[in-house]
Amino acid sequence: MDAANVTRPAIPVVVIHGALRSRVGLWPVVRYLRNRGFQAAAFGYATRSDSLERHAERLEQFIATWLEGQKVPMLGILTHSMGGLVARAYLARPGAAEQALRQRVAMLAPPNQGAALAARFRGFKPFRWLYGAAAEVLQPDHAAMLPPPPASAQVLILAGGKRKGERGYSRWITGNNDGLVGVAETALPGIDPELVGGAHSVLQWRPAVLARAAAFLAASE
Repeated sequence: MDAANVTRPAIPVVVIHGALRSRVGLWPVVRYLRNRGFQAAAFGYATRSDSLERHAERLEQFIATWLEGQKVPMLGILTHSMGGLVARAYLARPGAAEQALRQRVAMLAPPNQGAALAARFRGFKPFRWLYGAAAEVLQPDHAAMLPPPPASAQVLILAGGKRKGERGYSRWITGNNDGLVGVAETALPGIDPELVGGAHSVLQWRPAVLARAAAFLAASE
């Protein structure tokens, strides 16, 4: 399906940034989705403060205000990096089921199994100062506490990295990787990532990646 040809009323899509980012960086993504007929909005959160659970609570509040308290048949969620963990924490909340009957979640380079790079630098004070609370959120043992997405959610995982068979961008991460997250680290039980390639930091702005995510979000099945 060509996302550029979406003509029917589209599902609302909330876009969630990653660690050390803000809503400002999401405006090109929101504009891209709106130009293709989606009702899109950017959710911003203070990645260096508060817990993952608090981020999820605020996301639920944001969606409630955005949708004016109405329950929608389908809610789209497009995430980059740590935003995928925020989305998963939101989906684990009882309130998520009250806001949408079903969800379609497109995750770009999500550290679903945590990030080995974060584990490597866990005790490094400059890393903990820079990332704040996110330094703990990104740990593999913290990510392991999140439940898998509910049955109501369909999930697409798009992973960065290099071409199949090539070494990843970072020598500190085992296997193919996008410089910050390993391809294997993006997977969920029963959901393998789709390799789109590229570096972690710019994945959410690449037109080809957004087109793939938009096609998934717009699909009827």
